Amino acid sequence: MIFSIMLLFCFSQLNQVSGQTYTDGTVSFSVSTTSIGGNYSPRHVLAIWIKDSEGNFVISRKVLAASRKQHLVKWMVSSGNNSVNAVTGPTINNHTTHTISWDCRDLSGNLVPDGTYEIWMEYSSRNSANDGVPGPSAHISFEKGTDQLNLTFQDAAYFKQMSLTYEPLGVSITESEPDTHTILISPNPTREMINLKFELAEDSYVNINLYDTQGRRIRELVDDNIISGPHHYSFNLDEECTNQTLFLRLIINKELIIRKINCLKL
Repeated sequence: MIFSIMLLFCFSQLNQVSGQTYTDGTVSFSVSTTSIGGNYSPRHVLAIWIKDSEGNFVISRKVLAASRKQHLVKWMVSSGNNSVNAVTGPTINNHTTHTISWDCRDLSGNLVPDGTYEIWMEYSSRNSANDGVPGPSAHISFEKGTDQLNLTFQDAAYFKQMSLTYEPLGVSITESEPDTHTILISPNPTREMINLKFELAEDSYVNINLYDTQGRRIRELVDDNIISGPHHYSFNLDEECTNQTLFLRLIINKELIIRKINCLKL
């Protein structure tokens, strides 16, 4: 399926505002954690978040801590305890690999300017907020722009196998649907409810976001590791369908797929 000119215009244009360039794109990052010990090891809390080159907080992408977020000392200082748009959950029982995606947008859903960005990660297996000893942390940096990136990073203490891909839209992304996925949206056009069906050939990391025609993120619908096989989701888009056109952007194991949704209103 070849995407429409409108779709490419909405998602791949290079906007220039006040001398800054805004390239749309998507980032995928993976990291494996290892144990430092600690009072509750291997149980731990964890956060992964984005900063700009000046150290300003942009957005959180994963916060697994529930009621123990205060022990993520560096994340708390950076984010002000802001986990909006992040994957959230309880304390983690064992160390594992974490994958996050970022659609190059801020907390308000607006595309951020090109430049250097940092992905920060932190975990703690102790009451760091009480004893003043923060858990391990690390960060990597990358350049958001018009060039595709496929990077691996040197291991840091307790953070291993770090890798990042960055795909600027319309620069290197194929416009055809990968053969490994069958994606169906119905009804389309819709008045409020859509059914999304797809099949995974293998266990996969899946991220699905909803955008308006200006490229502003409206809502994150799915962000999870999903087992192989057929999957079916239903979403009520009654509020979002005030727009005539919406776009679904799917990331499946770092592959990017975009689908157009036409809205009908009474």
